[in-house]
Amino acid sequence: DPGIAPELPAKTERDVVVPLTAEQVTLYKATTAQVLLDLKDNDGLARHGLVLKLLTALKQITNHPAHYLRELGPLDGRSGKLDALETIIDNALDAGESTLIFTQYVAMANLIHAHLTSRGDQAEILHGGLTSAKRQDLVDRFQAGDLKVMVLSLKAGGTGLNLTAATQVVHYDRWWNPAVEDQATDRAYRI
Repeated sequence: DPGIAPELPAKTERDVVVPLTAEQVTLYKATTAQVLLDLKDNDGLARHGLVLKLLTALKQITNHPAHYLRELGPLDGRSGKLDALETIIDNALDAGESTLIFTQYVAMANLIHAHLTSRGDQAEILHGGLTSAKRQDLVDRFQAGDLKVMVLSLKAGGTGLNLTAATQVVHYDRWWNPAVEDQATDRAYRI
């Protein structure tokens, strides 16, 4: 819906524009309208905090309404982004390829994992709460081809790992600093 977002920059081969669902558009507009009203009554740091709150909310809404609403489900058909991810995963699995999915939100990683496993996909989550032994086991299984899809929190999985078995890297949501995303992508594309 061109009425809810500014003109997008030119698309590169790395970027995919995915439409929002009707539910996402409704939440996006309502959240924006509420924060714009709240901004009128605030100034200084409170105003800055509201803007940051809005940016975070809009990122979560575009991830999935369940993420923003802190729901566990249902997930199907409510997020254009999740639908696009399914297509990427299906194409990769059909081609025998492995995929890394990075997200900055542990809650979103859990939703993606739950959705993929409910579809029958073998997927695991690598996050900062894992023991070093469990973390290494996941890396070894992925590198050996025994695990085709791994969901990673950007902070825990974005550095220090060799996951060169991956042929697909998906950044489900965008980080504030593109260099952090590049470093995460480099887990798959090592020199």
